Amino acid sequence: MDTNEFSGKHRACPRVNKLFFIAYVNREGEEQKTPVSLGRTLNISKNGVGMEVFQQIGIGSSMEMELDLENSLLPVQGRVVHAESYGNGAYYLGIVFNEPQEQLAHLDREVPG
Repeated sequence: MDTNEFSGKHRACPRVNKLFFIAYVNREGEEQKTPVSLGRTLNISKNGVGMEVFQQIGIGSSMEMELDLENSLLPVQGRVVHAESYGNGAYYLGIVFNEPQEQLAHLDREVPG
């Protein structure tokens, strides 16, 4: 199991350092808080994603995302469980997906090691 460096909890599925572009909309309740914006993944698994964005987003916010997986787009929904400012206008978000994304399960096999 992978250790989440931010919360000290164990992850059920290890995240892989992989860069994908991601379009997202942030919602708090039913209210859309941001226009469609772009970010990038820093790490990803079938259960969640760590991503870099350039606007502050609150913990507990819902995220509607579309991952650009090189050959296809994958729509996913999730919830922000961690948010950290880099101090330079960028933010790291830890997002858990509402449902496991089996299309991403193969990523851990692509990384040499």
